[in-house]
Amino acid sequence: MKKITIFLFSLSLCAFNYLQSQWIYQQAPLNTSYYVTIDFPGTQFGIAGGVFLDADFHGRGAYTSNGGTNWLASQVPDSCRVLVDIEFIDNSTGYCAGAYNIIAMNYLIDPSKYDKRTLRPIGKVNSFSADNYKGFFMRSTNSGQTWQPYGVLPPNVFYLVGLDFVNNTTAYAAASYNISGGVNDGVIKTTNAGLTWTALTMPENINSIHDVYFQDINTGFAVGYDDVNDTSRGVILKTTNAGTSWSRQVIMQTKEFSGISFSNAVTGFVVTISDPVIEESNGRVYKTTNSGVNWFLIINFPEVDLNDVNFIPGTGTALIYGLRYLPTFENTEFIAKTTNYGSNWLVSSINDTGLVIFRAKLLDQNNWYLSGADFGSPNKPAILHTTNGGAIGITPVSGEIPRFYNLSQNYPNPFNPVTNIKFSVPETGFVKLVIYNIIGREVKTLVSENMKPGVYLEDWDASLATSGVYFYKLITDNYTETKRMILVK
Repeated sequence: MKKITIFLFSLSLCAFNYLQSQWIYQQAPLNTSYYVTIDFPGTQFGIAGGVFLDADFHGRGAYTSNGGTNWLASQVPDSCRVLVDIEFIDNSTGYCAGAYNIIAMNYLIDPSKYDKRTLRPIGKVNSFSADNYKGFFMRSTNSGQTWQPYGVLPPNVFYLVGLDFVNNTTAYAAASYNISGGVNDGVIKTTNAGLTWTALTMPENINSIHDVYFQDINTGFAVGYDDVNDTSRGVILKTTNAGTSWSRQVIMQTKEFSGISFSNAVTGFVVTISDPVIEESNGRVYKTTNSGVNWFLIINFPEVDLNDVNFIPGTGTALIYGLRYLPTFENTEFIAKTTNYGSNWLVSSINDTGLVIFRAKLLDQNNWYLSGADFGSPNKPAILHTTNGGAIGITPVSGEIPRFYNLSQNYPNPFNPVTNIKFSVPETGFVKLVIYNIIGREVKTLVSENMKPGVYLEDWDASLATSGVYFYKLITDNYTETKRMILVK
């Protein structure tokens, strides 16, 4: 278990803590530079897609049938250069969006002109590159073991991202078009599982769409940025009639939205990535509580790019992820979760310099997968897995041996539903940390084990508890202390 330092922040009405996390690297095929996308149609069957960067680009895929214990290489057509987004509708049948005929030399000359995750050319300055791309749509009918080209795309589509299947036949995808004078983005739609696609009519000046998210067959969103008078602005598009028309909402202080997800029909998040020109790195999270009519900023993570966000449907649990820039001009992963719709955030730290997270799949409250790349030394693809929601219960937070026992006040307090309790142990011995309700009945035993000297942090997730006053008690052979805390839901 790594030792870390805990930093406590308060931004607006939100708080977030840095916590050590339990993410385990899984052994994936190494002839891949990074995995852009990942999906698990069930607890055992998983599929990842990405790219291998050498003198040319090569699309790469991997699949598992045992929850990631083993990953095997998928068979991908040679003409496919990158697998950008994968979505399975059952354990066997899935679809993939991407591109082929990419000329790698253009990327190697100036990588800044390409999207960091998808390798898609950015904006009108890259219209010359679009001539070398073709949108690519594929299907697998054997759990991702093999992929084959499938369906007919609209003319001039040179890139596909942001695939979203509403049901087994209807899907939407973000598409980049190679048009006279540059590149513009839109949304395409299929009603026959990708056999044919129709281009939807979009508002003008949509420069880039990174993600599409549909709540049902009629109501959906697309996020990215537009370009009006050479000014990039974060844009959220919404349709309530299956893409026939779209409303546009612009947030001027945000340059570019990268991902969107909803917990239910009214509550959702959008997240931001740095502007490709000015490189202003502030990972912002905006929230709506009225189905996208209004959005408001709930937290800003400095020096962070957020690649996407995922809600567990019907809950307050969401995960945001991407990368964090270090003062050493390097980067490391950024992963943060909330269990109360963004009121509080727990920032997990794997502390792996060079690691970037591109996509996540949340199967339930605990069983989560990440895909990305470790651009450290050596460079390798990354698939990570956690079985406890990414957080370890007991975390050593200091290498120093304390002189005295101590039980700190929980933080935050009041809280909903997660709070952290720090305590100090100066000698080896048996330690218990127990939660009691207002009438003295034991609610939860957080710690009950022999512990070495150190300072520890324990988190309590009170999602199943009711609002009220609780007490937490540290019990050892030589010391006992009790403190009070308040759960407000």
